[in-house]
Amino acid sequence: MKMLITGGAGNVGGYVIRELSAHGMDYTILDTCEPSTLPPGIGFIKCDLMNREAALEAIKAYDVVIHLAAIPNAFNDPPEHVMAVNMVTCFNVLEAVRINGIRRIIYAGSESSTGFGIHDVVLKPLYLPIDETHPLWPHESYSFTKRYGEDMVENYARAFGIEAISLRYCGVWMPCILDELRAILEPIKRGEGVSNPWFGCYVAAQDVAQAVRLAALYDFSGTGIPFEAFFIMAETTFYDEPTLEVMKRIYGQLPELRDQDYYRANPLAPPFDIRKAQRLLGYKPRFHWCDIERWEDQG
Repeated sequence: MKMLITGGAGNVGGYVIRELSAHGMDYTILDTCEPSTLPPGIGFIKCDLMNREAALEAIKAYDVVIHLAAIPNAFNDPPEHVMAVNMVTCFNVLEAVRINGIRRIIYAGSESSTGFGIHDVVLKPLYLPIDETHPLWPHESYSFTKRYGEDMVENYARAFGIEAISLRYCGVWMPCILDELRAILEPIKRGEGVSNPWFGCYVAAQDVAQAVRLAALYDFSGTGIPFEAFFIMAETTFYDEPTLEVMKRIYGQLPELRDQDYYRANPLAPPFDIRKAQRLLGYKPRFHWCDIERWEDQG
């Protein structure tokens, strides 16, 4: 199985490269600049995915495209630039996949597409835990691009039979951003809690990479439209307060509880339901925020 990783020179891309290499998988990296360290024997393609013809030429003769390339931080760029780049590059990649007969695309989605990740207003979910069938309510540029990108991916699966998976992962944590995270984590470690909590979701880059690998191996046989979306995050929030108590503090009154056992079994479970990914992909999050200083030693 030959795979292409768009955005492979990015931070998350580096972890995906390590994961695929550790499992002996065949891949090539595509980006606008070469990774700082390119594994021996791994190919690299320099390509600007905003250029449709360049994308069509570069993205061919692969079995799977892992589409990570995007503007990942909506706060560093004007919203119209985020919209333009993320939407056009997604469309160009999908067109290359379709025209060149590539079997599968794995799309870097986001929990922000629900409207509960990056957000400008406080929206209340219809129910907890939030699963993949909950309506999507994005209302800012990055979230819109992830929602509409996922819509495009699903509709290419419906129209052309392309196997497609959207991994809706939340804020990706890595030791390289530990200094930025300390302002959040140190008060929690001291037992001070959080005065104005939100959902408290996070995921280790290693676990995102695990999900990407599992998505590449997923068996679509016997299904209808070959499309799936999965929430990918850690097994707990980064709060030391039960999630339902946090939700009460945010909303005053809890949304409908569709599954009481979810929080009985794990009171710190995230507001999003990761059990579909666990059940169908075999996803097993391994990293906990308390140990972030040691994540690199854990693999």
